Amino acid sequence: IMKFAFDLISDLHVETWDSFDWSGQATSPYCVVAGDVARDRGLLLDTLDHLGHCYPGGVFYIDGNEEHKDYFNDLESSYQGLAKDIQLVKNVVYMQDNLIIINGIAFLGTNAWWTCDFDPTIDSETTIQEIQDHYGITNSESANIIGVAYNDVAYMSKSIQKLQTHQEVKSIVLVTHTIPAPQFINHDLDLVGNWKFNGMGNSHICQIIDQDTENKIKTWCFGHYHKAIDQNLNGIRYLCNPHGRGNTPWIQSVYYPKRIEINY
Repeated sequence: IMKFAFDLISDLHVETWDSFDWSGQATSPYCVVAGDVARDRGLLLDTLDHLGHCYPGGVFYIDGNEEHKDYFNDLESSYQGLAKDIQLVKNVVYMQDNLIIINGIAFLGTNAWWTCDFDPTIDSETTIQEIQDHYGITNSESANIIGVAYNDVAYMSKSIQKLQTHQEVKSIVLVTHTIPAPQFINHDLDLVGNWKFNGMGNSHICQIIDQDTENKIKTWCFGHYHKAIDQNLNGIRYLCNPHGRGNTPWIQSVYYPKRIEINY
């Protein structure tokens, strides 16, 4: 049996804490960062650079919604700028449109965004209006986000399909920023029945598992939700290890990497 380990962190929201120092925290050579690191691009890049020094094997990063907070009017150029900036950061790989294969394990990631219909009993039109008010964005900007969410599903779906015939790949680790399925937050009274529930995930992203005919997907890492999750569902382990936004009740004030081991 082969063993592979990596650390999982997300939702650092660096600007809401006094400081972020990960020196000596790493439990393995690799780290997956599942989005919402910082709104400020400079701060994001500094943090990724710091993590790159902490993880000699590599940091596999996917963006969260916070990274695009100031760029909702032009998500396309926001993505292009992000990809260009991260190319200059040592030991950090931006996962969007980048498949990483190490020792027979494929890491596949996307933001996934939200489709505003995570809970079908909550009116999606109301949700869209609330999200526009909350983020201060226009109708076309929220439509743009939903468009990107659908593209993310197509990208992940196609990539999983391709990996089925890839002999070298024994196990697939999926990484999304938003939540893979509503059942992970159905218990959360802060979200249930609230428009915010609809902003937690992409209702179509879980369909990508249908492409996994060879049962290679064993692990799904995500962020966006500010409480830790480690659950097995239909043979897949779902994990979330967020720091959370400082000065709110939804945080892990004592925060460590979550070490994930894969046997294959």
